[in-house]
Amino acid sequence: MARSNRKTDCKVAEGAQTGIVPAGTPDWITAELIEKTILVWQPYYEAVLTPEEAVTMIQSVGRLYQALSSGASP
Repeated sequence: MARSNRKTDCKVAEGAQTGIVPAGTPDWITAELIEKTILVWQPYYEAVLTPEEAVTMIQSVGRLYQALSSGASP
């Protein structure tokens, strides 16, 4: 199922909304989740965070959660 907010490139103009979902992003990552991730983490970064970076952050936290919740010892 295609999503109408997905773009083939993710260049965001200065001052534009960050609601672009990068191509290849899993369906469970929504534009709203990307925007909220950027909103939460932007104060900690000097450079402007991109949607691609937000998707990387979201996926990394997902993998961390899976590792911690699996109950397996390292």
